[in-house]
Amino acid sequence: MPTEVIVRIRSPRGIVDLPGTVDAVGPTAAQTFQERKSTPGIHLLAAGDNDYALSLQSPVPGDHLAALREREGRAVLILFPGHTPVRRRLRSLAMSSVDVVPDQGVASQAAPLDLTSGREGAAPLWLLPTGGFSTSPNLPPEEDNAVRDALVTAARWISSRRTSTFTQLFPPSAFHPEEPVRKERLSAGRAMLMLDQVRAALAHAAVSGEEARRDPTEAATLRSAGLTVLSHLVATSLEDRSFAPVAERAAEEIFALIEKEADHEAARPALRAHAIHLLQLRAPGLTNTQQERARALVRGLLREAPPYDELKGPWSFAMCGASEFHEGECRILMATHGFKEIPLPEGTPPPPSSWSPYRAFDAPFKTPAGEPIRIFARSASPRDENLEMGMPFFVGLLINRHAQLGAFDLRAAAVKVRQEGYKLMMNAQCAGLTTRFAISQMFPDADIYSSWDSTYFRTGPDGAVSASEGVDCFVAALRGMSERASHAELDARIRKAQWHHAQAQVQGFSQFVGPSHPLVVARYSDVNRDGRADYYDGFLDFQLTEIAEDMQASMTPRDPGVSASQISGQAAAGLNWAAGSLNRVAQYSELWAALPGQSELHYAFHSGGFFSHREPPQDVPTGDAVRQDLGRLPAVCRFIKSQDAVGGFTVEVMFHSYLSHAAQELKRLLCAADAMRRAFDLGYLAAEEALSTPRGQRCAMLLTMAGLLEFPADQNFIDGLWSMALKALRLPEISRSTVRACITAEDHELSNYYGSRRGLNQLLGALEKSDPVTFQQLGSEDPLVGRLAELDLGAS
Repeated sequence: MPTEVIVRIRSPRGIVDLPGTVDAVGPTAAQTFQERKSTPGIHLLAAGDNDYALSLQSPVPGDHLAALREREGRAVLILFPGHTPVRRRLRSLAMSSVDVVPDQGVASQAAPLDLTSGREGAAPLWLLPTGGFSTSPNLPPEEDNAVRDALVTAARWISSRRTSTFTQLFPPSAFHPEEPVRKERLSAGRAMLMLDQVRAALAHAAVSGEEARRDPTEAATLRSAGLTVLSHLVATSLEDRSFAPVAERAAEEIFALIEKEADHEAARPALRAHAIHLLQLRAPGLTNTQQERARALVRGLLREAPPYDELKGPWSFAMCGASEFHEGECRILMATHGFKEIPLPEGTPPPPSSWSPYRAFDAPFKTPAGEPIRIFARSASPRDENLEMGMPFFVGLLINRHAQLGAFDLRAAAVKVRQEGYKLMMNAQCAGLTTRFAISQMFPDADIYSSWDSTYFRTGPDGAVSASEGVDCFVAALRGMSERASHAELDARIRKAQWHHAQAQVQGFSQFVGPSHPLVVARYSDVNRDGRADYYDGFLDFQLTEIAEDMQASMTPRDPGVSASQISGQAAAGLNWAAGSLNRVAQYSELWAALPGQSELHYAFHSGGFFSHREPPQDVPTGDAVRQDLGRLPAVCRFIKSQDAVGGFTVEVMFHSYLSHAAQELKRLLCAADAMRRAFDLGYLAAEEALSTPRGQRCAMLLTMAGLLEFPADQNFIDGLWSMALKALRLPEISRSTVRACITAEDHELSNYYGSRRGLNQLLGALEKSDPVTFQQLGSEDPLVGRLAELDLGAS
């Protein structure tokens, strides 16, 4: 009869005793363990002056199993009945077909859980009683592909969520509020087992491993999926402190990933940066020591300073301004900042356009080596303003022009320029951080300073620019560079030179956001071009598919053929622009001025990527709005409460993957409509005066959309967009001319480009008088009028 023993281990949750039997003792123990390790059960090899091969009794509680795994390679106590415990090192551990005891009171522990709830067409995802993810309800096979598919699907499932963690596996349904709330959750013990699954996957896909050599993209995708799961485990500890030991170990795995994701040909810098951002997001769930390590990593994301030792000889900077800015800004350089106009030095490259020659100016200060610092100014248009970024002659570039509400930025982004040499780039155009996406995609290696708010200027009696905030801040940066200033010091100089802005009430506000603000920069950058801001709480997918826009079929749903997280190309760029445009809308319309805490001034909106009915967005607050299937709406804006955000919230702007091919201009119309409708539903926009009625709110939406369509383009094209948006919103056919007539020069003078209260009253009055039928329709009691209609996806 086998000898019975107790294996005793210490865990963060206390003493754990595991009953078992002795299979072999002494020299035969290792051989016996090898023979039994592939058989069902839990088998141990405990090494010391006398080795033991042991088998544990089944079933085993999940948290005990997790604690046992944590002790592998470390000391355990072996208790023989009637004897003093002996200490041994747990040399090896093998488990196969293990029966796990469900945690008391947790329904999800007893059997595999279908995390997609049988959603038609969704990739299968199961949470097993052993704590791991699987693509089937059975124990996961050993095949690497099955583990990879399970973790990647799990990462996408996690990314569809925001406020819910592993403490609530099934958030309340906004579509079916009548359904009882499900209580299933992940226990801390099973989380330890999940951690083991992720750790093994990361080892398999390591940058130095065979898998990374065979298929670098697939391996990087698996590492990214593992990172997403690890981050979610840390987040869960903020709601359930029994997860604290899990969170600490998960964070250590993230730190290890960051360390390995560098200085190797298979490493992905974007994944390393994403991991650092996630650590920063999860800071409250880290230990004090881990928080300090995370802060140091954040500081190291971008250059601490320009590479001064690499910048030899004179420093040449281009200043490309619109024709109406050029002459005045040249005068400002000389009259205000002491620059001196000089003949073009030898070696000056020809200007990109023959119609706009360079004018050269010497600065009244030198490089650290005593060489001249020069500005070469020329008139520029969006089609040629970035070309100096591809000229090694120039160290940097200032762009100063109007944005035409973002239209010019799109034109500039369409011109392909390959950066040559180091570049410091300052963008002073009146587009704010809206353009950050396009700039970072075009020039990911540049040190970019982009305007937060509109950059101000004044004109003199002759109509020429007589004062320029952009020039003042650019010269302040050049003076700092002449003294080898770090980016933090350059930021301080720029803040001192900047003009007054309403956002200055926020501590640390800088009109030009640069490399010393890495987390702010990341919120408005999309370096990997997946339609999500880089500072995104979710899965960073590397298996991307470029999807082109198709204007004619913009509202015709079609399967993109890939998961929502894999969409890239024009489709993703258009969503980035749509999200950025919402920040301009909120800032330049008093209809949006009621957002809490003046959040309309502080860029609350950012791109949240694509979703689908198979991967629907979760944790979307809906207030008391009529219930709709969020997974079938063209666009969804998720308002997220945040103590760190000005105004107390941020907004993720998301778009349905089956309309990813829609024209970017239509994307921003539909996103803006959903954002405004949801802001009313949640009480972020006050229902006062004319906005207190459904008719007034629908007319406010019409004004916003009309303002968004004020850009240079064929009017038939614009009218087509308008008609598609009205149909998608179930609004009556109303003339765009009627609506746009209510945004007047008076409104523009008051910075109300997307509607005003005055214009709202004008529109209501005009419709009541001249088009009573439409006026009546806009006042319909049907709550679906003015809301995006669910897409007809057939059997998709």
